[in-house]
Amino acid sequence: MTQVLINGLAVGGIYGLLAVSFSVVYGVLGMVNFAFGEVFMFGAFGALVAAAANTQIAGADFAGPALPQWAAIGIGLVVGAIVGLLVERIAYKPLRNAPILSMLITAIAVSMLLRAVGTFLFGASQSPVPAPDLGEAFEVLGARIQPIDIVIFSVAIVATGAFWALVKFTPIGRAIRATAQDRDAARLMGIGVDKVISTTFVLGSVMAALAGILYSQKYGFAAAGMGFIPGLKALVAAVLGGIGSIPGAFVGGLVIGLTEELAAAYVPEGAAYRDVIAFGVLVLILWLRPQGILGRREVQKV
Repeated sequence: MTQVLINGLAVGGIYGLLAVSFSVVYGVLGMVNFAFGEVFMFGAFGALVAAAANTQIAGADFAGPALPQWAAIGIGLVVGAIVGLLVERIAYKPLRNAPILSMLITAIAVSMLLRAVGTFLFGASQSPVPAPDLGEAFEVLGARIQPIDIVIFSVAIVATGAFWALVKFTPIGRAIRATAQDRDAARLMGIGVDKVISTTFVLGSVMAALAGILYSQKYGFAAAGMGFIPGLKALVAAVLGGIGSIPGAFVGGLVIGLTEELAAAYVPEGAAYRDVIAFGVLVLILWLRPQGILGRREVQKV
């Protein structure tokens, strides 16, 4: 049981980080940026390329200078931020005043385009990601716990807490919340709305890239299509927790991760139906509480 819970918290932490990306952009623009699943993927590959002196990507040998793990993670975050900024500048900014359906269709198209670019650059097959050297597994209450799971959950908690504090207590955070509440009023108060929206995309992309890096470290691979299913589950987590709420999005990710792992461990054939069970929990919770776990009756802003 302990091992299942730890694994569920680690997976849920990854979903939670990605869900925060969806939630904060939705809070500001009222749209779902499906491309965060691909930012997730580019972050993982950015860190992989930076960390690997010799590895294989798309079946070809890659040789380059090996950077320390912390520096490689930093490179991955920067790659994710750049991809997110380019998506916002090129794809979404021209449609800022367009109908929401146009933005939704564009978001889906951008997601597919980025996945195709990832396939072109990195190949369709999986690229192995070396496991980080975090020491040997240890026992807790009879369960064998992997250090990577503890690290993932700890990083997810710290990153989400820092992101929430930034939005809640800093000048740029106040500008983000003002823009989320009323874009026109924020502009009249002298807030650079375009800059705030771009900053929101960059911050959300950094969280998505971090989620992708942690995911690749946990499962030992990176692939062009790796962000699709986690992105879908993270979107579910954001809705489950209360779309527009940063703490709610993270809690929703934990609920999805724990539900999956518990289902796989204790439900007959649960491993085969873990996704169905997770989505079933979403339906049940939203039936009982339509605004989500930490949401309000009205859409809660960041």
